[in-house]
Amino acid sequence: MNTSLIEQDSPLDSLYLALGQCFGIIICGYIAGRLEVITKTEANGLNTFIGTFSLPALIFLSIAKLDFLKVNWKFLLAVFIAKSIVFFVVLIISIISTRPSNFGRSALFAIFTTQSNDFAIGYPMINALYGSSHPEYSAYLYLMAPISLVALNPIGFVFLEIAKRHQGAVNNLESNNIDMFKAIVKGIAFNPVLLMTFLGILGNIIFNHNLPTMIQVLLEVFGNAFSATALFLLGLMMVGKIHKLKGGALVIPGILILIKLIVLPLIIRESVIFLSPGDNVTETSDLSTFGFLYGTIPTAPALFIFTLRYNIDIDLIASAMVVCTFLAAPLIFISAKLINAIGSAGSPVDYAEQLKVFSLDTSAASTTACLWLLICFIIIKRKTFQSETHRCTLCLILAQFITGVGVIIWARLDDNSIGTFVWYAQFILITLGVYASRFLTAAIAITLLFLNCQTTAFIENLQKWLLIICWGVPVIIISLICLTVIPVTPTNNELNNPNFQFGRVQVAVSILILVFCFFVTVGCLVLRQRYYERNVTLSTYSNLSSLVTNSGGLSTGRNIVDVEDLLTTTNRLNSSGVNLNDCPNELCGTNEDHDCNRHCQLENENETETLDDRQVLRHLVLLILLLCSMFIGLAMSVATLIMEQMTGVYTELAFLDVALVFGQSLISFGIFGLDPGLGALSYWLRNILRKCRMEKELQLPDEDSLSPEVKAFREQFRRCYLLKCQARIAACRRHLLRTYTGVFTGSDLVSWLIEAGIASDREEATYYGRCLLDSRVLNHIDSTQHFYDRNFLYTFRG
Repeated sequence: MNTSLIEQDSPLDSLYLALGQCFGIIICGYIAGRLEVITKTEANGLNTFIGTFSLPALIFLSIAKLDFLKVNWKFLLAVFIAKSIVFFVVLIISIISTRPSNFGRSALFAIFTTQSNDFAIGYPMINALYGSSHPEYSAYLYLMAPISLVALNPIGFVFLEIAKRHQGAVNNLESNNIDMFKAIVKGIAFNPVLLMTFLGILGNIIFNHNLPTMIQVLLEVFGNAFSATALFLLGLMMVGKIHKLKGGALVIPGILILIKLIVLPLIIRESVIFLSPGDNVTETSDLSTFGFLYGTIPTAPALFIFTLRYNIDIDLIASAMVVCTFLAAPLIFISAKLINAIGSAGSPVDYAEQLKVFSLDTSAASTTACLWLLICFIIIKRKTFQSETHRCTLCLILAQFITGVGVIIWARLDDNSIGTFVWYAQFILITLGVYASRFLTAAIAITLLFLNCQTTAFIENLQKWLLIICWGVPVIIISLICLTVIPVTPTNNELNNPNFQFGRVQVAVSILILVFCFFVTVGCLVLRQRYYERNVTLSTYSNLSSLVTNSGGLSTGRNIVDVEDLLTTTNRLNSSGVNLNDCPNELCGTNEDHDCNRHCQLENENETETLDDRQVLRHLVLLILLLCSMFIGLAMSVATLIMEQMTGVYTELAFLDVALVFGQSLISFGIFGLDPGLGALSYWLRNILRKCRMEKELQLPDEDSLSPEVKAFREQFRRCYLLKCQARIAACRRHLLRTYTGVFTGSDLVSWLIEAGIASDREEATYYGRCLLDSRVLNHIDSTQHFYDRNFLYTFRG
């Protein structure tokens, strides 16, 4: 970016331009990849140039010119402690929540939540915001990057190598351990980024942070090429990743993104405040704010290289990186805007009034959402919402409704009404609703846990006691507070927060409740995941044993598989080399469609309906978002308890806490409120969309337009592979409201082409699939889509 432009504009204007610059280049890279202007091979060349030449040169130049006497090493220690806490917590929870433990995946998750894109995105942002007031902050990025690269990532590499070793056959354990150790040491020693970090420190000492002109000019040429190239490459990597984030695939990326963009920044901020690295309160406050902004920088693209190298969760990590990058932009901008506003103008009184208005607006919308949800739960689908999970959810919505009503009353009161009957009424409503919602969150997690390991009768008996505790404990706590504590009149220097109307006593009580409910919820989710994976493993072995036992004959019964469920079932079972299609391939050939039509039926409808009624996945998403609300509430409570001065981050926390506490029913509405009662409308819209797609039938090239290579491949496939492929992947499957026979997904065909040795990777297999569709060997079920490596349904032509 032009230096003169930065000097003339305000920090916010510069930040806005930097955001536009960064994400504009990312979008250009995405367009280039989508239009195939740059191929995958060419993108690998860009990645090699960035990682081997441009970035190392930039790191060496920045560190060699840095004056270490001006570096605040205590601040760097605080960042290191915060990153280490997040790294090891994510690593340990990921390991213990999976059975069997997946060390490689856990290591990738830990690296994802701690390694920031310090240079391509972080440097322009920090330089735009602090270039004039604290220019040394930008240079800190080159010292904070090695925290991950030198200290934490090698630990992750150890676990990745362990996972890689476990995947293969181990003949000599001692030799493999030695080889693993050598590979890790070699990878650390010859990493260009780490090597240049060390050489940069050495060059700083030798040249006294004044490089010779010839060296500086040469390195500046390489360094200046980094930002645009790295951002463009990040856009290239995004191609084909977004569509994979659907249904249950959203859960893990969502958790990782929340930890990276919210948990890590808050922990860095609190760590800086705890160590107090500044010479005075103002400097410490500035460093804590800078640490918070640094934590919001999205994950570095280098992590994607690790996933490719170890072949672990490539699509999941890539998709999470895409979403994390674009969600970071508004978070950075809003944080910077609040920081600048608090530092330059607004008074606490102004923001207290704004918080009051925001609380009223949020509660009004929340109360409306609660009314709709109560109608959905009690009237529209009364039978469905009598399941074990929805009993707790109904109580949660009722608690959210009580909170909303209380806040609406609170917003209409003034300071003179403190201690009156109406004031106590609104306090009881708000506090009862908030505390009950925290306990009910833990109750939902306990219910989901016991659904995997106990009977329905046990859960129903347990829920009676859980609901008594969830409502009874808050009532007792509120009674004690009202009888023993005198209400506190807010001063002009405090934000008038309805969550803390009794001052520090209520803050301390809130912290205890939040810590208890948070750890209970997290613990139940971890245990539930372990029970779930154990049950899946046992079910898989049971299915395999059944197949071996019944291998002498064919079963005529068959199931219909929803297209949306294919990835979660077939991918896991096909890896064993055993064909577990729900429709036996020998009965699903194109010559026997009439037989498949006669046998296709739903299996165990009662069990399916019971599982759907519980809506376990939706409740998991709800718990994750409520955990985020509890974490923000805990951070806000701690900040209020220590009575730190009001900064931009504190104000942001206050507004975010209000949104996530008083707006909880909006989260519930998004998860549950759009489902009941809208089935007919959804069916009508799907029919309209289907008709629109039918009117736009795909136009295929004429026979004469096909290249000789395509024709030759078509003939070879028909002659040598068609029957084998058809017998392997064709099945009965249901899409929306229709059942199709002898069909398969694009992903199925791509996987089979690779297994058969026809294609070397999924990109080449997709190309062959498009050739088969162009040459009319296969076609889309509605003739509206070309061939893609996705869950679109195709069938072979007769």
